[in-house]
Amino acid sequence: MQLGLPYGRHRASTVRHEDSAFRILDAAWSLGIRAFDTAEAYGSSARRLRAWSDARGNAEALEVITKCSIDTPDESLHALEEEANKALRRFSGVRRVVLLTHGAVPADRWPALLAVSAAHDALVGQSVYSANEVSAACALPSIGRLQVPGNVLDSRAIRARGESAVPLDVRSVYLQGVLLDAPSLADARAPGAAGITAAVQDAAAELDTSLASLLIASMLRVIRCDDRLVIGIDNVSQLEALPAAFEIPDATVREFQTTVTCLADDPALAVLLDPRSWPSQQSG
Repeated sequence: MQLGLPYGRHRASTVRHEDSAFRILDAAWSLGIRAFDTAEAYGSSARRLRAWSDARGNAEALEVITKCSIDTPDESLHALEEEANKALRRFSGVRRVVLLTHGAVPADRWPALLAVSAAHDALVGQSVYSANEVSAACALPSIGRLQVPGNVLDSRAIRARGESAVPLDVRSVYLQGVLLDAPSLADARAPGAAGITAAVQDAAAELDTSLASLLIASMLRVIRCDDRLVIGIDNVSQLEALPAAFEIPDATVREFQTTVTCLADDPALAVLLDPRSWPSQQSG
């Protein structure tokens, strides 16, 4: 399991954000988490992660998953290489660095990213959305990891990996928090989602089990041993869902999964499963 570092979604001073980030990172480290997900595009996230690692002196035990943009202003290969170098230079000296591209990369540009990553002794992969992008990426030479969406309602990317040996980092376990939102708020973010989120929450309530932990446990039971989950954390208390997920009985997880399977026929699911189509995402 790896932690997605928060990147300042709420207004506050820089000092408060850094103090909060350090508390979260310290708490995650105490739970045994050693892989942390960030990106230059996540505001101050990458800078804070590096500052925390330097302050704690733990670079030799740390794994960082960082990302580079593929949407460079002039779309040149040189610009893409510079984006990759920028992301990797920040985490020089860290035990292991994985560079992911924000989106699928054409096969003709892949060798350049392999070369940049090799120069930094880093793995290289992609953060993608669709099943077709997963299949295409798995066919690329020397790809290290893929980051893909996946949750109890959506296993398309995991299935698309097929028999490939490429390990996955599965994000959107909470579907960007919508599955944990009050149904009215979920509906405002993803139109039509209220009924689905209410049903998922009711299923967890019937089992008298934390929904966040159930969502994590459901994915832990479908990924491979070399796959990981990417969990976004905004405060220390949210980390409580992680150890609790490992304590949920298999029978409870199976009952939860079976109960929510019927939601696959809900017409609103297509919108909910693609955050790129949400109004708030489009306006942003």
